[in-house]
Amino acid sequence: MSGLINALNIGKSSLLDGQRAIEVVGNNISNVNTEGYSRQVPVFTDFPTLNMNGFMVGRGSKIDVLDREYNNFLAKMMQEKSAALGEEDAKSTALDEMERIISISENGLSGSIDNFFGSWQDLTNDPGSRVNRDLVLQSGERLVQDFQATVSELTKLSESMNTMLQSRVDDLNLSINEVASLNLRISTIESTGQPALADRDKRDLLLQKITSLVGGTNTENAAGMASIFLPNGLPLVSDATTMPILTERVGDTLQISLDLGSHKYELNTERVGGEMRGLMYLRDEFIPEKVADLDKLANGIITEVNALHRAGTGLDGNTDRDFFAPLAEEAGAAGMIRMNLDNYREVAAGDSSAPGDNTNALRLSALGTARVMDGSETFVGYYARIAGDVGVEASRNKLALAGNRDALTQVANLRDNTVGVSLEEEMISLIKFQKSFEASAKYLSTVDEVMSQLLAIRG
Repeated sequence: MSGLINALNIGKSSLLDGQRAIEVVGNNISNVNTEGYSRQVPVFTDFPTLNMNGFMVGRGSKIDVLDREYNNFLAKMMQEKSAALGEEDAKSTALDEMERIISISENGLSGSIDNFFGSWQDLTNDPGSRVNRDLVLQSGERLVQDFQATVSELTKLSESMNTMLQSRVDDLNLSINEVASLNLRISTIESTGQPALADRDKRDLLLQKITSLVGGTNTENAAGMASIFLPNGLPLVSDATTMPILTERVGDTLQISLDLGSHKYELNTERVGGEMRGLMYLRDEFIPEKVADLDKLANGIITEVNALHRAGTGLDGNTDRDFFAPLAEEAGAAGMIRMNLDNYREVAAGDSSAPGDNTNALRLSALGTARVMDGSETFVGYYARIAGDVGVEASRNKLALAGNRDALTQVANLRDNTVGVSLEEEMISLIKFQKSFEASAKYLSTVDEVMSQLLAIRG
């Protein structure tokens, strides 16, 4: 009789296992569209065999634990591609805006430079004309305004990088705090022998998000806790402890640092990756480089034009007069360029005050096509190179952005195919566990009938 009781227990455990396995399949199917969800798999193990009167008798099976489909290589690849995509994506909009600000067009700075020297050419045809002299002053004023406007827009764009960086830092601090909380939760749950499958899925998504924001790497210890490190090795999360990112306004710049308690490390493009690196690169390197180039161009125009203008004579008979307000240094020239003249009679078109003298206007007109920038480029050519640099970087960014987006999509698809939910596979599993459940029920029914017959015989 004890053998039949054991048979009933086998049938009971098999029936319960089949029911639980079907529930796992149902949970997988319901999460087919859940981002970051990893397919859960019931792990079946058999009970230890029992010695009954010299016979080793099996005692059925049990679902020992639920396992989570996981591929560490693909998870790391997802994080790596997310960091690369994050960096290029952060640059994209700002580079498009820079292309608009620094462009080759008649209505932009390039057109203003052409128009300025063109107005001197017009003045050579009638150097005594008040209209032509006023046009020289007006084109000079427009050149000043376009230099200032270009620098102003670049400054505003740089300031927007500060705003975006502050947003990324806030998001990052929230995310690392959540990872630390999940670390503690996962460790606590798994120390009892139970799996923390949903929490691990959630943490994986956060790790991918963090690498997209700031790059870096992560590791996991034996207790199931993840530690996160910046690209240069500085820690962000260690078990359940976080190292917050701090921000502080220093002049016009948002200074970002990592707080390690005893020391603060200023973060720059060498110490971060992802979106923050892309934004820092534009704010701290690329935009300042272009502003410095514009300063050099403005300073070149001011210096060369003033030198020739001082040598000429206005209608008022005065000489040695600067056309643009002179500057003490090159730095900031594009934003500080100003007109020094406000009267048409002050325009030094000739070497004398005679109304028909156009000798100096000819020299100033020729300056527009002279290769005076570094001895090899015209003013317009130098500006075209600045615009070309921006265009090349914007084009590179578009190609890199598309390539990284495709790469991430491919890895994500591979991840979904490897550890994600496949409805076809779940339907096969559902049928298998359904048949197992039905067979277990039939088995129990058969054992019950046998027991009833034995009891009837004995009765």
